[in-house]
This record gives sequence, C-alpha cells and structure tokens, in this order.
Amino acid sequence: MEEQAPSTPTISFGDIIMNVFASPSEAFEGIRTSPTRASVWVVPLIVVMLFSSCFVWMIFSDETMKNQVIDSQRERMQEQVAAGKIPQDRADQTVEQMEKAGGMMIAFGIVGAIFMIVITFFVAGLIFWLIGKFGLKAVGGYGKYLELWGATQWIGVLGIIVTMLLAMAFSSMYASPSGALAVLGSFNPKDMTHRLLSSINFFLIWQLVVAGLGMAKYSGKSVGTGVGVGLGLMIVWILFSVFALPALGLS
Repeated sequence: MEEQAPSTPTISFGDIIMNVFASPSEAFEGIRTSPTRASVWVVPLIVVMLFSSCFVWMIFSDETMKNQVIDSQRERMQEQVAAGKIPQDRADQTVEQMEKAGGMMIAFGIVGAIFMIVITFFVAGLIFWLIGKFGLKAVGGYGKYLELWGATQWIGVLGIIVTMLLAMAFSSMYASPSGALAVLGSFNPKDMTHRLLSSINFFLIWQLVVAGLGMAKYSGKSVGTGVGVGLGLMIVWILFSVFALPALGLS
C-alpha cells in the first residue's frame, strides 16, 4: 500500500490569538497552511462589533461626551445653514430632537458603528488581497486575506479597550491612544493638525505592521517588505482621514 503524506496540521484558534501578539510570523504561517476557515475572521469581527457597541453606549451614557457629540452635530448643522442647504428652524429642531432622543441616539450610534465596521473590514480585506495578488504575487484567495485581517482584529480589540479607558479617564470622546493626547485639552476636530495627530493611532500602526508581516509570509517576501506594506497603508490611511473624510462629511 502507498503511504499517504501526512496532512498539514491546522493551527488552533487559541494559537492564532496568542501568536498574533507574541509571534505574528508563526501565526500567519499557520493560517497560510491551514484550510480556509470563516471562523478565523468572523469571531474577531463579532468581538470588535460588541466592544464598539459598548463604546457607543458608554459615550452616550456620559453627559460630557454626549454633549460633545451634540455640539459637533450642532456645528455641522450651522455650517449647512450658512451654506443655505437647510433653514435655521430645521437645524434647531434636529439638534433639539438629538438632545431628547436618549436611547434612540444609542441605537442609531450602534447601528452606524456596526455598519461602518463591517464595510471597512471587507474593503480592507479586498485591499490586502489586491496587494497580495498583483503587488506581491502571493497565492491565496480573498478568504485567506479575510483571515489575515481578521487575525489582526485582536489587536484592534485591545485598542478599543484602551480607547474606552482613556475616554472614561479624560471624559472626552476624542481621547484615544494616538497623537491626539498631546492636544486633548484643546482638541478641535476641524483643525488639520489635530486631525493629523488623531489619525496616528498607535494600535492601528501595530495592527497594520502585523498585517504586513502576514503579507510577507503569504508571499514569501522579506519581513522588511511586509513592514513596508503595513506602514505604506498607514500613510494612505492618515492622508485619507485628514483630507478625504472631512470632505465627505464623515469626520
């Protein structure tokens, strides 16, 4: 009888979580050689959505942070009034409804946050797949890159927890593990320098660098190439968040 070649062992879920922090290259080698499993990205995505929902609830349960949200919306309404897009009475009515909404604001905030998280997740997976396929000539379908980005979400979960702790400590929705801490006392979301500092999020940098290491492992390229991919994507994100998001009215 012919001897069957031993099958490649499948990396365990626990090993993925542990090694994403301790040994990313080992984690992604295990993911690369294991059968594609939706659970590798579905579970962390759900956890991110749960923690993000808790964060939204926390913001609207704190009067100081809730007022910061309302003040931000009031400023946007006044800009639309000044531009002649809406009448003043409609702007006043909208702000008044927000002040009284309470639970409705929390519900809309959670739904909006989950929607953005899901869209961003799948778009990011697509970007990594395109870079891997056409830039690094790596093998693997879209599902493998969802696994790659999904594995890094555990770093994102830690980032959300730290952000929640900072927001509670400073009673500010603008508090985050980013350069914004340097100007937190006078943070202005319309100031370009402040937006730049806010976009330099330390956990996102960590997450993208680790994702870059995964790209290197998938493609057989050097660690330096992978880190370069991660930092390059970070630069793109900074430019997008500083210039494009405000123009789209999303920041």
